[in-house]
Amino acid sequence: MDHPPLPSDVVVLPGTDVEGEWKRFRIFEALHHLMRICNPMTSADLDAVADVLDPQPDQSALDIACGHGELLIRLAERAAIDGIGVDLSPWVIVRAHHEARQRPLLGTVEWHLGNGRDLPASPTNDIVTCLGASWIWHGFAGTVRALVSKTTPGGRIAIGDLRLRDGADADAVFAEHGSVSTKADQEEVIAAAGVTPLLAFDADRASWVDYQDRILDSAESYQLANPGPKAEAFRREEAQWRCDHERDQQFMTWTVWVGETQPSR
Repeated sequence: MDHPPLPSDVVVLPGTDVEGEWKRFRIFEALHHLMRICNPMTSADLDAVADVLDPQPDQSALDIACGHGELLIRLAERAAIDGIGVDLSPWVIVRAHHEARQRPLLGTVEWHLGNGRDLPASPTNDIVTCLGASWIWHGFAGTVRALVSKTTPGGRIAIGDLRLRDGADADAVFAEHGSVSTKADQEEVIAAAGVTPLLAFDADRASWVDYQDRILDSAESYQLANPGPKAEAFRREEAQWRCDHERDQQFMTWTVWVGETQPSR
């Protein structure tokens, strides 16, 4: 399969099937390659997250499932941090690597290819984030615990995940999707992990529409550059994603939390 070269300074985590991941994430590349932010968030939303994470010189930051690296890059634009971005998709790691070299960073960033689950659990990072990849630890609760396990006492975490929309029928949702956490459930998990919430916001309708439109633009652009059956299949997949998003927004929303871990005593 044709793909760009992986930069020589990208760290490949042990056990990563590099060629297999090029193939696996080609559809994500087709449907997201025009985006900097691969979630239903605006640039202002991401700036708000970076502001509350409040990076300081000489701190370390870890972004798991970093996508095109936009959050980590913005943190490194704010302060002289040591940053690491991790993702399973070589496509997004290549783009994050290129983008970081074009931006006026105060800090340093490096990129790791692999599953964030395989990173050490030692609490050595001042900032740890995971926006939109709770599947790595099988849900919101597991993700919060994992982020805290990698964060120094008094450090900060950010997590973005789907949740049940306020007022939605939980029983009806369960029949279609299984158990879905509510905002109260997420608050309880965060409190149990010893995290003090500093910021929480939900993706609004406009953010979802913009995200869906960016997926469509990417799919159309990819098909123009790569005509053929594979691109046609990706366009059909985009149409299905759009239908799924429209359906799911009736009872689900996407919430981003930023919090501070319990300080040492």
